[in-house]
Amino acid sequence: MLFRGVQKGNVDDKGRLKLPTPVARRLKDRYNQPDIFVTSLDGNEVKLYPVREWEIVEARLADKSAGGPDGALKNRILFQANRYGAEETLDGQGRLLVPATLRDSAGMRGSVMIQWQSNHLLVLNEARYAEKVDANALTEEELQHAANLGL
Repeated sequence: MLFRGVQKGNVDDKGRLKLPTPVARRLKDRYNQPDIFVTSLDGNEVKLYPVREWEIVEARLADKSAGGPDGALKNRILFQANRYGAEETLDGQGRLLVPATLRDSAGMRGSVMIQWQSNHLLVLNEARYAEKVDANALTEEELQHAANLGL
C-alpha cells in the first residue's frame, strides 16, 4: 500500500502534476525509480503506474489465449492505454508531465484528487472526483455488509 485515503495535488499551467510530498517520497522509496506510465483507458481518469507495475499489466495484456476473444480485447485495451499514455519521470520536486491529449480530455488543471488503487494512482479533477464519490455511495445493504467485515 502506497498510502491510504485521498491526497490533493495540483496541475500547473505547464501541465505538470505536482504530487504531495508524502506520495512522491513513498513512490521513490517503494520503487527506487521515479519513472511513471501516465495513461487512461477512457480519457476521463488519469492513471499513474510506476513502470514496474505497468510492466506486470503489459505482460498480462501480452498473454493472449489461443483462439480466444480476449486477444482482440487486450489489444484494444493496450491501444487505448498507449493512445493516452506516455512514460514520464518524476522530477526532484515530485512533478511529472501529464500528456497534453490526456490533460485536455480529463480536465487536468488546478486542484486534483489522488487516490491509491492497488497498483496505480488514480487522479481526477475535483468535479469528476465528486461525481465518482456520488456514483460509489454504498447502499444500506452494502453498509451492513461492510459492518459484517469489521468496518
